[in-house]
Amino acid sequence: MSSVPVLLYHHIAPDREVTPEGFAAQLDWLRAAGYRTLSADELHAHLTGKEPVRERAVALTFDDGYADNWIYAYPLLKKRRMLAQLFVVTDRIGRGKPRLRADQGGSLPDTISRERAPEGFLNWAECLAMSADGVFEIGSHTATHRDFDRRKTCADLPGELERSRDAIRERTGAWPGTVAWPWGDYEASWLKRLPELGYRLAFTARPGANASGRGAWRVKRFKVKNGDPKWLARRVALYRSRPLAAAYGALHGLDRAFKRR
Repeated sequence: MSSVPVLLYHHIAPDREVTPEGFAAQLDWLRAAGYRTLSADELHAHLTGKEPVRERAVALTFDDGYADNWIYAYPLLKKRRMLAQLFVVTDRIGRGKPRLRADQGGSLPDTISRERAPEGFLNWAECLAMSADGVFEIGSHTATHRDFDRRKTCADLPGELERSRDAIRERTGAWPGTVAWPWGDYEASWLKRLPELGYRLAFTARPGANASGRGAWRVKRFKVKNGDPKWLARRVALYRSRPLAAAYGALHGLDRAFKRR
């Protein structure tokens, strides 16, 4: 049984590693190569062994909830009828009307210097539109992302997960039951709390195999570092192979452990 590659994006913007043109080329390659994009339900069924994915499939994920996901990524996905998971830091999601998207003449010329300013993030009207349209499933990236300070600890992890869950439910009316840990960091003791809080899928930022039956609490993802579809094709082939993905994930884990010493 093959592994399901899960791709991790943050920004899609002209001033980023993955530009709108590069992202469009990657989506077109996925379609031409026969890949379809999985929903949270489908990925959960695969990982729990209830309904293994046998055809070519990937899961697309975005972390943090940046405004460029609405302006650039959303119209490109919608045009191709493709689905993605969007993990938002709910305390950072703003209010207001939806901004003009790229397909409406909108743009976002600078996503770097004002990245974490209020205007750098999505607002709830945009989240609702993308969710209602069936393009993005909105999941939790916790409430604060520890204020984007990696050195901080989660003083109240259940509170972070409850607050973000409730905000997504209230603002979008849809709840896929998913969380992506900030920076992919988590403690094993956290995982047992997830079912009682209404979560059923937890995503890391660690590469590896997502084979059927391996469980839904440590979903492996690889970061998309550029918009070259040939680069993506090589990575997808690697992570679709269960033995290759597992071996690469193990080597990556050893490298992480060595760097921390």
